[in-house]
Amino acid sequence: MTGLGRSVDRRGLLVFAGKLAVSAGLIWFVLSRLSLHEIQAAMTRPRWEFLAAALGVYGLSALGGALQWAWILQAGGIASPRRRILRVYFIGLFFNNFLPANIGGDAWKIVDLGGQEGRRLGVFCATLLDRLIGLGALSLFAVLVQGAATAASIPLPAVTLVMVPVLLALAVILMVLLSRRLGFGTTALLERTHLQVLARPMARITGELALYRPRVRWLQRIFMFSVGVQLLRMATHVLVALGLGFALTWEQAVQLMVLIPVLAVGLTLPVTINGIGLRESISAELLVWAGLAPSEAVAMEVAAYLVMVVFSLTGGLLLLTRRR
Repeated sequence: MTGLGRSVDRRGLLVFAGKLAVSAGLIWFVLSRLSLHEIQAAMTRPRWEFLAAALGVYGLSALGGALQWAWILQAGGIASPRRRILRVYFIGLFFNNFLPANIGGDAWKIVDLGGQEGRRLGVFCATLLDRLIGLGALSLFAVLVQGAATAASIPLPAVTLVMVPVLLALAVILMVLLSRRLGFGTTALLERTHLQVLARPMARITGELALYRPRVRWLQRIFMFSVGVQLLRMATHVLVALGLGFALTWEQAVQLMVLIPVLAVGLTLPVTINGIGLRESISAELLVWAGLAPSEAVAMEVAAYLVMVVFSLTGGLLLLTRRR
């Protein structure tokens, strides 16, 4: 192994150790305020029909996400059969939950499908666009529901207003990446400020994404489809709450539809192992605004995560049959 390879491996190990330490510290922080018995007690009245519905709704949202990624890939000139694309997507879901990294599934999709097609940059750009559209759709959904909640005098914490600048920031990023003028201007600015290390990949990415520039109405339809996918994912959490026996009012369900996107944005921070610890600590502070006890909030999000993990096992089965 070369010195560079050893350095990269050492850096990766240090990053993993740091994330593991943060996850352990956050779990300790949560358990110092809530006993494990309290969290377990919130899970002792399961209503299996709602939990099964949560699994089904999440599965439907995963299928929607897979189709969205397939449509973006095919619009970008990736000619791989849709069946293969869907298989790679679901295997990526499996890796997202069973590899100790938040981008493990995306890395798999880029390496696997990009290698098969000989267009790793194309698959990377399509995956990046898919991620940005999904996060933008989630932000727009939260902002719209927040507006409706305000009109109906449903209380929400001030922190939920963070979804407005998040939405605006994502809109700016998409405009820079998809606009020829803004993309060229950003690349030129990076070069003038002697940031060639960023300017070169920026030029390659905006050049690859030029394939999508003429398809404005198509992008708008994809975005609205993504809003529907995010609605299904938020509904999964509400169904999990009902599956744990929590008696939610419709006002609480509306509050959760705004609070959970804020939690999801927080979980994009790559500081823990697959969000473990961060999910529980944010939930205990944030979801109490929907009238849940801290132990109930943590139990709900742990159970929702387990629903996603259980469904992602389908990707493991696909990987196993593919290898055979």
